[in-house]
Amino acid sequence: MALAQDRYAELLYYLKEGGADTIAFDMFFDLPDIKHPRNDVALSDAASDIDAIIFPVWSPTANLLRSRPADGIYKGRLIKNIDIISDSAKRVGHLNVFYDSDGTARSTPVQIAGSDSNERFIPLSLAVYLEQMGIDQKMILNPGNSLQIGKLYIPLNSRSCIPINYIDFEKQVNIYHGTNIKWIETLGQEKPITLYSFYDVSPQNENRVPADQFKDKVVFIGVATPGSEQDIHVTPFGRKFGIFIQANLFYNFLTERLISIPGPFYTITIVTALSIIISMLIFRIHIRGSAYMLLAGGVLFSFVIASIIVFTGLILFRKSNLMIDMVPFVVMFLMLIGTCLTVNLSSVSGESAMRDIQLNLLLEVGEITTSQDESNQYSLKLFNKEDIQITSALAIPSRPPEELLGPIMRITHCEATALYTLNGDTCSYKHSAFIGPDEIKGEAQRISEPVNKQMRVDAKPIWVETVSRHPGLSHIKNNNLHSFLAVPLVVKKQTIGILYLYNKQTSKISPFAEFTTEELRLISSFSHQVGIALENQRLYTDIHDIFLDYIKSIAAALDARDAYTHGHSRRVAEFSVGIGKEIGLSDGELEFLELSATIHDIGKIGIGENVLNKPEKLTGEEFQIIKSHVVKGSKILEPMSRLRALMPGVRHHHERYDGKGYPDSLKGNEIHLVARIISIADTYDAITSSRVYRNGLPPEVAFKEIENGSGTQFDPKLVLAFIKFMKNS
Repeated sequence: MALAQDRYAELLYYLKEGGADTIAFDMFFDLPDIKHPRNDVALSDAASDIDAIIFPVWSPTANLLRSRPADGIYKGRLIKNIDIISDSAKRVGHLNVFYDSDGTARSTPVQIAGSDSNERFIPLSLAVYLEQMGIDQKMILNPGNSLQIGKLYIPLNSRSCIPINYIDFEKQVNIYHGTNIKWIETLGQEKPITLYSFYDVSPQNENRVPADQFKDKVVFIGVATPGSEQDIHVTPFGRKFGIFIQANLFYNFLTERLISIPGPFYTITIVTALSIIISMLIFRIHIRGSAYMLLAGGVLFSFVIASIIVFTGLILFRKSNLMIDMVPFVVMFLMLIGTCLTVNLSSVSGESAMRDIQLNLLLEVGEITTSQDESNQYSLKLFNKEDIQITSALAIPSRPPEELLGPIMRITHCEATALYTLNGDTCSYKHSAFIGPDEIKGEAQRISEPVNKQMRVDAKPIWVETVSRHPGLSHIKNNNLHSFLAVPLVVKKQTIGILYLYNKQTSKISPFAEFTTEELRLISSFSHQVGIALENQRLYTDIHDIFLDYIKSIAAALDARDAYTHGHSRRVAEFSVGIGKEIGLSDGELEFLELSATIHDIGKIGIGENVLNKPEKLTGEEFQIIKSHVVKGSKILEPMSRLRALMPGVRHHHERYDGKGYPDSLKGNEIHLVARIISIADTYDAITSSRVYRNGLPPEVAFKEIENGSGTQFDPKLVLAFIKFMKNS
């Protein structure tokens, strides 16, 4: 509520007495006090005496916005204070604010002037700041860019207005309550702006605020009556009085929290540069998947990108007071993503056709590298794939390497292909197979020598697009070999061979003279299969070498020790193989199982005959000696590199399914499948065979004993397989 001018005069003297620096009015005295003319004189005199009072001017916003001035000065009809009061002002500033399209007050014109006057007025808050800081220098206005007053630099938006950087009124404005509670007073003093009612500083108030509380302060005087609609503006923090906006702007100047808005030229330049850079990156991305997945992924990616852009804009504003229009950036990214999706969607059908052709050839390679018998190596009805841990190398047949190279050459559209395999004795790679024109073969072999040496050092694929220009190969004479790809065949971290693809050709489904990502992925799959085939062939030979090198000597040692031991091992081997057939093991696995069962008691070589063939009941100490044969057996095999793989059957055939066996107390599937099978066969033969101290028991008794041990001593699934095998036999 507006008061008589003499009351404001009294307030001015009171504030000055307390040491207030600068005082500004956010209200008008545009009509003289006809009844009490002395009131106008009193206010004028007080303002003149203090000589630090800022009074306002104002112009209806609609008048100012009729046209955008080229010089940055908005002109319109001005509303001023009466002359006697205006003449007493130290400075004068305007109160105008401009609204955005959403009706929110977000800027103030940098200067306004009367329609028929050259006198210019800066914002009231800026006038207060200049007075407070003692700045009285010439203003340099760069319309749509900046206003500079001495060292003070004020960024402007494109309309030559000062953007308002609003503070959070709830957190930054303290409403004075006149309490004597110290912590509340301390909390309020920490806020930069404090609101006092006129009653708080009125002489009629017994608890009037001490005048020295305004020492060295800047004071804004205006109307802020709760419930009043006078001088109300919409802000991002709700409807606020004009005096709050002026205090907010002054706080912006004081703390240099001024908003910078890049002009259209900078925005267009940044958007253009980013669009070029990002388009170079985004169009190198080859997205795989169905049309639905591409569309869904594109929408999700667009949402993520838009969110990142908006979040980046907020961070820039919060940290640097930089307000960037993010709409052009969002539109740019959406356009680029949309174009990228369109390009990828257009290639989905073509890639699908190419993929079908390639997968058909991939199956052809698979049929060559895997025999029919191996497709049903494991009985998945009884076991998970992870349960089968024994090698199937013995069942891998030997196939000519040329059978592998043919389909690979067709699918990769190469003119020739070759295979080199590792020679274990010399640790070098020898030529194993070649398919292609004879004129390329000799050149390919000459070029392979330095490449193979490099591959031994660093097993990584080597792509040479132009052989004649390669620094390490240009000295080798060749006329027909132009490019090649060398792929290491790595199995178990060892490079066992090298696959060469020569002279990549173009075709309808592969229009490039270099390998695409799709083709490289398929080549990687082929090379893996070829590597496994070569490794299986090597293992096949190695396992048979085991028979040739060791089996005769081991069998001879067992026979020489005890005829019973020899017969027992043979029978256990026969029973074990029978169980293996019931569960669907392959030929190679059965052969491995038979070998393990044959030498499962090899550790008994280290047991004395006085204990091994003792007719009486064994003592506890003697029984521990007998139990040690599994450990002794594993120690016998351990130094034998080729028989070391048989250790699980030798060491663990006395483990129990419930974990109460020996020597390692393994439980369930922790026990190797071979050892679980041998355990059943060994127990059956021990029950039905005659010993020095007793005769053998009937098979029915042995069956019953083994069934009773199902789930505790033996694997229940293998018990069923054993009973079925024995009944069928």
